[in-house]
Amino acid sequence: MFSTTLRINEDLGHFLQEAAQRSALSVNAFLAELLRREREATARKRLAADWAAYAQDRQAQDVDYAFNAQAQVVAEPKQKAYKSKSPSKAPSKAKSKIR
Repeated sequence: MFSTTLRINEDLGHFLQEAAQRSALSVNAFLAELLRREREATARKRLAADWAAYAQDRQAQDVDYAFNAQAQVVAEPKQKAYKSKSPSKAPSKAKSKIR
């Protein structure tokens, strides 16, 4: 577990204690919740920025190159599954007895 000392001025300290009390949380739990929310907001902002960059990258979105290959695969005749003409000659495994 990470532990640290927080030094803030009196007014901010009183605000922190009151805000935690209003939320029915300890100061530690209140700060931990604030940090969790900030981490989630940062992740959402990063994802939004990544999607915006992707939206501007026309080359990354171009999938036309794959259409011909996909059409060839679809057009290939369906192959029959391989079936053995004789029964398998693999050695049988003896079942072990549990004692």
